[in-house]
Amino acid sequence: MKTLLWATALTTLPALASAADFQVAAPVTGATIYPQGATVTRRVVAEVPAGAHRILFPVRRGMLDYGPPRILPSGGVSLGATQLLTSYVTDPKAVYSPAQQATLDRVETLEDRVTGKSDEISRAQVALDGANARLEFLGSVKGGALDAIDPEALRNAATLIGSETAAAQLEKQQTEEALRGLSKEMDELRRELAQAQADLARLTPPEGPVDMMAVSLELDTPQEVVLEVVYLDGKANWRPDYDLRLTRGEEASVQIDRKAVVQQFTGELWDGIELELSTADPFAGIVPSDPQPNQAQIGNAAYKRASGSASYDTSRVAAKPAMEEEAVVVEAAPIVAGLKVEGLAVSYDYPRKVTLAPYGGEGLQLSLDTVTLEADEKIIAAPRTDDTAFLLAELRNTLSEPILPGQASVYRDGVFIGRNTVPLIPAGATEDLSFGPLESLRLEWTLLNNDTGDKGIVSRSNTREQAMEFSVENLSDEAVELTAIYALPYSEQEDLELDVRARPAPTREDYEKRRGVGEWDMELAPGETKVVRIDVTLDWPSGPELIWRP
Repeated sequence: MKTLLWATALTTLPALASAADFQVAAPVTGATIYPQGATVTRRVVAEVPAGAHRILFPVRRGMLDYGPPRILPSGGVSLGATQLLTSYVTDPKAVYSPAQQATLDRVETLEDRVTGKSDEISRAQVALDGANARLEFLGSVKGGALDAIDPEALRNAATLIGSETAAAQLEKQQTEEALRGLSKEMDELRRELAQAQADLARLTPPEGPVDMMAVSLELDTPQEVVLEVVYLDGKANWRPDYDLRLTRGEEASVQIDRKAVVQQFTGELWDGIELELSTADPFAGIVPSDPQPNQAQIGNAAYKRASGSASYDTSRVAAKPAMEEEAVVVEAAPIVAGLKVEGLAVSYDYPRKVTLAPYGGEGLQLSLDTVTLEADEKIIAAPRTDDTAFLLAELRNTLSEPILPGQASVYRDGVFIGRNTVPLIPAGATEDLSFGPLESLRLEWTLLNNDTGDKGIVSRSNTREQAMEFSVENLSDEAVELTAIYALPYSEQEDLELDVRARPAPTREDYEKRRGVGEWDMELAPGETKVVRIDVTLDWPSGPELIWRP
């Protein structure tokens, strides 16, 4: 056995001697982003000679959160073992991408220029200090010190002092001018340096000791090896956003500008990547639930055991996060994504490469496409709670794919109305979308007095009688058709007897399958007002308290 091991070791010595490690960058080149999470693709390229070698690339944060990545080699390359090397590279600059290295070189060049300019300023300051010192000395020569000098020597001294003073003044002036120029140049260099440093930070180069992934391979001939590294990352998302534009009239329609707001929070810049948006959910469960035995028992002990073990984990019920409004981006030329429908999932291939900020930012807003759907206008009035009626557009989704839930900017006849929420509208389904209030249709609700007809309640210990009315007034100069909705009281208790009389009676009851909600179809001429009166009588046994709000 020992002989075999030694023979194997000796056989592999030439291969081991020629083995080499090739450290390369692994930038993100593509991503399929889901409503939560993303499938990320990195590209590794290395020129590798023949023989057994290893390609090493950096492991960035999040790459291993959901298992090891898939590593797909270029054609004809066979991969061997893959190994994670923790804190393998102590100098992160060794694994900078070409863009990061180029920006770092620019930073270092500018730092050298700033240092050189600082030295120039220091030398100029020394010259200025020398000129000031000479002027101070020349100015200190007083007349008393020259009393013993003969006139000729005095004239020579005065000439010398004058010429030296003039030379020192000129040198001072020139040096101050040079310092002002150098100061401006320094300010400009510092601005360039700050911008270069910001550009480098934006590229999010790796910091500190870097974990590396080592991939072994063997080549018969030298070649360029390309590896695609694919993995799941939970720190990215996209959400739909819309512009809804209603055109009113007999042939009413809704133009839907579909957009996407895309973000990622990996802490790494995704620069110039190929982007696909998908509605799939890779984090959804793929295994059916396993039913547990459900034994029924009787008796106090059994009840205590059952009630003691039954619990409800409210922490697992999470509210969906509210969608933030995004600023509307006006694009010079529309670039739209290609739509793909794959079963229940919808995906969009964006035709241009995009760049996603490392920490989300304001989100990248992309235009997907524009569709127009026919619509039927209708007006809904809820006088118990609203002061005006509202315009709705009933539209049928005649597309081959669903309209995804999201936020929308709403426009009516070209005028911005506000923001609203769009629900999921499956293909073939119908949905009512609101397009804002109609100020010309005024609503009023009044609580009446049964004794005087103006106000109040007539009540006994077990009886309550209530009268109320609502009105709809058309202040426009056009005839209007609308539906008023009002929640009439109802009871599910035998002891609570309820009598409701509405004049006129509702056209339909149980609006949208909501029990007791009546509908009144109305036609109002210009300036016309219509009133509905509702009388309610409630009887119940003495003792219980009535819980009801008109």
